[in-house]
Amino acid sequence: MRTKSFFNGILLIISTTIIITSCYKSKNSYNSSPTSYKITMKNSVFSPASLTVVAGSNVTWMNDDTVIHTVTATDGSFNSGDIAIGSSYSKTFSTVGTINYSDTHNTNMTGMLIVTGSSGGGY
Repeated sequence: MRTKSFFNGILLIISTTIIITSCYKSKNSYNSSPTSYKITMKNSVFSPASLTVVAGSNVTWMNDDTVIHTVTATDGSFNSGDIAIGSSYSKTFSTVGTINYSDTHNTNMTGMLIVTGSSGGGY
């Protein structure tokens, strides 16, 4: 009788572990939902220079440099205007694609934003 109770207890522990692990994996695999990202402008460099985000995500460029910068899309789709020292510019990206951008005050300061579709949405 104690052997049967022992095996039932082991089975219960194993089942619980499998259920908890499945829930944890499901929750973490859904982290492709839109979120917020930060790009820093410092030493006349965008950091990170290339960033991949999910459609619907918000990106904030923070000017942590000692000079004014802009964030201007090469295709003209957006332009932050001057971003003062210590200030930021934010934009939400809903269209899938690759956007190259630069600082109009320093055209050698470039970046790339890659907007992907949601893995859960099938597009």
